[in-house]
Amino acid sequence: MNMKSTVRLAAVGAVLALSALSAAATAKAPGLMYHRTFYSDETLTTQVGFYRDRCVNGNVTASPVNGTTSPYYTLEAIGSCPGGYW
Repeated sequence: MNMKSTVRLAAVGAVLALSALSAAATAKAPGLMYHRTFYSDETLTTQVGFYRDRCVNGNVTASPVNGTTSPYYTLEAIGSCPGGYW
């Protein structure tokens, strides 16, 4: 095998490897979407805000917060993006 053939084979191998990586990167698992409710303290009795995740172009994104955020919150699974679990 000469040098040109070796270089061509290496180039073809690299293209095939990158194609496989690209296909794997685009085929991602669905992401869960949540409704997050924020509370004023750890007793979780006074709600101060909330937001719901949504699906935008196949990605989970948070909607704007209604009220205020807090380190005290609950999560409720409301779906998945781009489908698959529900």
